[in-house]
Amino acid sequence: MDSPKKSQKKNDSAKLMPHFLQSKTWEKYQKLEGRNTFYIEDDDFIANGIITKTSLGNYLYCAYGPAAKDEKSLLKAIKAILQLAKDNDAFFIRIEPTLALTKEQIEKITQKLGKYPIKKTHDLDPAHTWIIDYKPNLDDTLADIEKDKTRVWRNYAKKGISIRTTTNPDEIPAFMKLLRSVANNDNYVAQEEEHLKNQLRSGFGTLYLADLDGRPGQPIAGVLVFDYKGTRYAMHAAADYEHRRLKAGAILQVQTIVDSHQAGGKHYDFWGITTSEDPKHPWYGFTQYKKTFGGHQVDYTGTYDIILKPTKYRIYTILRKINRTKRLLLSKRSK
Repeated sequence: MDSPKKSQKKNDSAKLMPHFLQSKTWEKYQKLEGRNTFYIEDDDFIANGIITKTSLGNYLYCAYGPAAKDEKSLLKAIKAILQLAKDNDAFFIRIEPTLALTKEQIEKITQKLGKYPIKKTHDLDPAHTWIIDYKPNLDDTLADIEKDKTRVWRNYAKKGISIRTTTNPDEIPAFMKLLRSVANNDNYVAQEEEHLKNQLRSGFGTLYLADLDGRPGQPIAGVLVFDYKGTRYAMHAAADYEHRRLKAGAILQVQTIVDSHQAGGKHYDFWGITTSEDPKHPWYGFTQYKKTFGGHQVDYTGTYDIILKPTKYRIYTILRKINRTKRLLLSKRSK
């Protein structure tokens, strides 16, 4: 059995309690999106999530949660969610604990639930992320960032770039143009514009924009960040390809780190990386990019389904695969 000191060193950043997606603030946003939410809080766990309706019935989804101090607390949290699932006639529960547990460990925990099997499923939220733990001195934190990035950040005004922040949802459409352009080039689907507007309306988001030659309304880069309990989360980032030589995206990223540090923050979470070393992996490029800012990898458990009604769950997984195939085919035809 590992000593508490050794275990804490390994998973210190992963045990930031709770993750932003387990906060009351995130629940407020989910309600604004029209979702049916639940929030269960105990001394040693928090379980925040949504109750989703399907044609087959309900299921409960706990994104990056439940947040628990240890494996014993996690079992307690799952039991509480299980009771809520029964009350809502759900046919499965989807969880994503931020404890760094192996498949064998999570299965051992859920064996204590009795008759309900657990299954590893496609990770909805990344199972790995990249986190900077700020050093007390800002210059020491900046020293870990690739020198070229801090150099352009220190000189961005000389290039005609200005940086501003906003919480105005009306600024989102200009940012969305950048996001959609990057999404089209990198073969992924950008989040819906209204979702990002609601994130600003909920009061937890700050949008950083880089303008060129004093032309507001036509940003060449943007970063949307969330702040919660000493951690700044970099949720969405995009830069205009036409002005790539100015490296405005990197400039904004450094600025968000600087502002967070100066405001008394402790950590910067880049929100998702791949552990694949294959350069062809769709996340490989931006994973390597995130690593140039210093920091370290943090591992989570991943996404698991606890199955209450096996027959309905099997039908659900089949329909899900069919829908994914349809979307893939439609995507290929549109290109």
